[in-house]
Amino acid sequence: MEIPLFALLLLTAPAFGAGGAQNAEERLASGPGMQNASWGLDVEDAAGKTIVARGPDLSLTPASTLKLFVTAAALDRFGPEKRFSTRLYYDGTISGGTLEGNLYIKGGGDPSLGSRLVRGAKSMEAVFADWAAAVKGAGIRSIKGAVVGDDSAFDSVQPGSWAWEDIGNYYAAQPSALTINDGLYELYFKPAKKAGEPAAVLRTDPPVAGLSFEDHMKTGPAGSGDDGYIYAFPGQFRAVLRGTIPQGRPDFAIKGALPDPALFAAQAFGAYLSSAGVLQSMAPGRGAPPPADRLTQVAETYGAPLKEIVRVTNKRSFNLYAELLLRQLGGGDPGAGLKAVRSFLSENGADVSELKLSDACGLSWRDAVKARNFARLLVSLLGKKYFPEFRDSLVFPGDPDATGHVRKMGLGTPLEKDLRLKSGSINGVRSYAGYLRTRKGRTLAFAFIVNNYSSPGGDMDALAQGLLLGLYKDY
Repeated sequence: MEIPLFALLLLTAPAFGAGGAQNAEERLASGPGMQNASWGLDVEDAAGKTIVARGPDLSLTPASTLKLFVTAAALDRFGPEKRFSTRLYYDGTISGGTLEGNLYIKGGGDPSLGSRLVRGAKSMEAVFADWAAAVKGAGIRSIKGAVVGDDSAFDSVQPGSWAWEDIGNYYAAQPSALTINDGLYELYFKPAKKAGEPAAVLRTDPPVAGLSFEDHMKTGPAGSGDDGYIYAFPGQFRAVLRGTIPQGRPDFAIKGALPDPALFAAQAFGAYLSSAGVLQSMAPGRGAPPPADRLTQVAETYGAPLKEIVRVTNKRSFNLYAELLLRQLGGGDPGAGLKAVRSFLSENGADVSELKLSDACGLSWRDAVKARNFARLLVSLLGKKYFPEFRDSLVFPGDPDATGHVRKMGLGTPLEKDLRLKSGSINGVRSYAGYLRTRKGRTLAFAFIVNNYSSPGGDMDALAQGLLLGLYKDY
């Protein structure tokens, strides 16, 4: 098997002893694909002593490694066992089994509501079954009104710096206070028999009322994977499909962002109620309810513990959850959430004077962070009560709960039992941060960020793995 060039450079460089790391880094920095790259590295021990550093104070785009900030801040503010809730209310009066009013689903920003990803979370169908039983238990057999989705607790607008090609796809979903089913739907295609021919839309799961598609999706070669994109702004129910999905399967699914999460929740629950025999005279809608003194609570559903939400946020690098946690920190306001994150970082040893944050998930190119910001925070977290839960949310080599390339890092090496990390990647960006327990039993916190490289991303992974192996052996 061919060894990537950067791995060869590392293998032939001096060990990471005195001056060795700098020697290796200089050779790597001048190698093919790195001439125009900017990168920063900071490694510190448990006492905060710098072990290895190169450009630790360069402001760089971190991509998804940024999620470490908001997940740590959320654990610190709310605690690992915190559960967010969703409430069901009605207004008006009940007469002869008929509700003369509306039924409101008030979102509380729970990422785990009806989630398929979070451990211990009830499915959407199980949540609806509980709510339907509560509605009937309140004596409601029909509704002379509508089911209404209320997401007024949060400002759910995505950052303007997110790319147009991302909006409409699940990883750029709208962070609504009433998020259910992970804010996504799966869109199934039937690939053509020949590459280059159109791929036909089959269905969505779950069904999304009113959603239609302008289909330009093509069939790619077998094994080519998901290279399909859904283009649609929030609230837009006509999506444009472009790109390719692979040949050779009876069907193939990509994931889209729900165009209106609060409306979807109302429509889906309204349909469930109808199937359970509770009919509504008006179509489901979205909007804020009347004042609290005119409402009667029917049910309150608590989600999974925060530690389980953080686990998915970091292991699967789930952008939506990071953005929802940001809004929880800001009382619904993402701007206030960013200020809360900055304060948390500052209180825990990070220099935030040049920190630039546009989001919590790292999808924005405007985010600018130093490698030292990560390392300093990670050192400070070692002494926190919630550190075990935070560490458990990081990826280890071969992690079955993780997604993407990073779960293979360190597999089959001495790093297998001693590495925990979060990675990030967008075009031209690779980043890695986490903890390493060395051969000598020392705990190191590390952060490595590279921007504007031009080699394959796998070579950057090999570089990071080589750095970590050197640290493991020498410290």
